Formats: sequence, C-alpha cells, structure tokens
Amino acid sequence: MSFLNQVTTEPDKRLTDLGYPPVRINLQAPEGRGKTTFGSNADSPIFLQTEDGMRFIENTARFPLADTWELLTHQVDSLRKEDHQYKTLVLDTTDAASKLAEEYVVKVNNWKSANDPKAAYGAFYLAEENLWRELLNGLNLLHDERNMNIILLSHVSDRIVNDPTVGEYRAFQMRCNKKVNALIKDWVDFNLFADYDKTLGSDGMAKSSGNRFLYTQYAMGFEAKSRLAIPKQIPLSWNDFLTEYKKALNLMPSTETEAA
Repeated sequence: MSFLNQVTTEPDKRLTDLGYPPVRINLQAPEGRGKTTFGSNADSPIFLQTEDGMRFIENTARFPLADTWELLTHQVDSLRKEDHQYKTLVLDTTDAASKLAEEYVVKVNNWKSANDPKAAYGAFYLAEENLWRELLNGLNLLHDERNMNIILLSHVSDRIVNDPTVGEYRAFQMRCNKKVNALIKDWVDFNLFADYDKTLGSDGMAKSSGNRFLYTQYAMGFEAKSRLAIPKQIPLSWNDFLTEYKKALNLMPSTETEAA
C-alpha cells in the first residue's frame, strides 16, 4: 500500500447529516455572557453537566450532573457506544470538569491533596493532563466516528501573563491549570472568546452597547484562534457562527451567501 496515494490538498468538507463537517470549539467567557445558551442552540445538543448551569434552560437534553470523573467518562462512552440522534456534545464546563479530574487523581493515588509530598515534581499535574488526554481522545471519537460537534464551555479569570516579548500584562485566561489549558487550545478548531463589545470613551471610561460578540483572533486581553478565515468578530449566536463557518468552507448556497 502506498501512503503517497492518500495525500490530499483538500480541506475537510464532509457533508454529514449536519450538512457540514463537525466542528470542535472551546468557548471562553466570563460568567453571564451566554456560553450555555450558545451551546443549547447548536444542532441537536446534549449536555455533559459538571456544574448546575442549566436549571432555567428548557427543551435541551442533558445527562444528570456528573459529580465524579468516572461518571463523566462513562457518559461520554455511552454516546459513542449506544444509538442516539444527538449531533452536538456540550461540556459545561471545563473548569468544573478539571476539579473532578483533580479529585480523581488524589483518590486513585491515595494522596491527601495536590500538595501531597508524594505528588512532587509535577506528578499531580501530569496525572491530570493524562486524564484530559484520554477524555479528549474519547471526544475525538465522537467527532470522527459519530460526526458530532464538540463544544467545550470554559470560564475565565483575570490573570497576569508574563510575555517574554512585551513583559507582564493582564488578560482573561481559562481556569484550568496551564497544561490542561494548552491541551484544550491545541485540540480545538476554534478557541473563541465571548464578551460584550467595549470601547474606551473620551472620559477614559469603558463603554458598551450591551451587544455580545464572539472573538476569533488573539488580542492582548484574551486568547483566541480559528483554523479558518472567518471574521474576527461575530455576533454571539450559534447560527451566526455556523453561517461564517460554512462560508469559509464554501458550503453556503450562492444566493444565501449574497444575502448575508
């Protein structure tokens, strides 16, 4: 068998039941920006709940709240092994899931905490990183074999960033540890940031129209990336994101593209 015969220059344009190639997204935002609503408006979603953020969202499928890492992974496995019609898996949230991973690492190693002397030399964080690798591998199987969108929802905190090129500055960053943050950002196709639009007024005070947007490109105040050429700012809605995603893959009918 020649591996050279498998070389292609074409992007992924699988026309699955979704009508587009399934996508992997990490949506970061401060509290109250609409992360859960974004996920609930995706195609046929089912939520993995690691925190109780869906009490007031109706008509959206969800697993029971996962209070252990084992339960969370079993829920993921059930979507891969059992018949269902769900097209999008939403993990709400990565930071709450990380707490479950940390509790699991402490328990299986019989440590007292992450600061146990036996967990020295980075052993604790390496063990947590490996759990996340396994989880992302399972999510990848859902993406590749079951053609499911994967949406990770992540809270952020204001942290000091030490950049060797410009020095220290403040920015929003995910609340997982650095190794897990990097793992997630590398894995997704779109690492998006959501917030209100903000401008600096003549009085030096920040102002906003109250509109919320998705930001798709890196800025000093937050991290973002896109593996496709989509606008750097999109209204915060699943339909608006999906429209730009399809445009970038030339999957929009010409009349629909012109109307947009």
